[in-house]
Amino acid sequence: MSDSNLKFPDLPGIDFTPVFQDSRSPMGQNIGLVYMGFGDKRICTGLKWHESLVGNAETDVLHGGVVTAMIDETAGGASVLATEHKFSVATVDLRVDYMRPAAPRQNLYCMAHIYRLTERIAFFNAQAFNDDPAKPIAVGTGTFMLGANASVPDILGGPFKVQEDG
Repeated sequence: MSDSNLKFPDLPGIDFTPVFQDSRSPMGQNIGLVYMGFGDKRICTGLKWHESLVGNAETDVLHGGVVTAMIDETAGGASVLATEHKFSVATVDLRVDYMRPAAPRQNLYCMAHIYRLTERIAFFNAQAFNDDPAKPIAVGTGTFMLGANASVPDILGGPFKVQEDG
């Protein structure tokens, strides 16, 4: 259920190939996660604000668990991408530090980067933000086990289809 109202912010100095593809994982589908761009061991996602994802009806701010799930899903996608779709992955360790609440009724974006890749482990950092990556809502770090099970990694739905201009 991709939403064309999502537009990933420009990130000076970081090159991304634009895509627009729904997540294939059950959690990603439940929260409406959309893959929006990828680059060198990096991946970007977007999440349209929806009332079903709100943690506090008085503030209309997204639930912290949704932010954590978005970071985990985005970093998992970056891990699969960094291994060229060779491995399924499982979260081994995830730490999320909340910097401030998400803006009410605003879309959320996330960028994850695999900064170290070994034979069995991918190490990542990620940040979730509303419109300015310099003002993160939350930052995450953690690790994924590569080849966690025998399944074919389908979290991304196979190689991305590059979004054409026009």
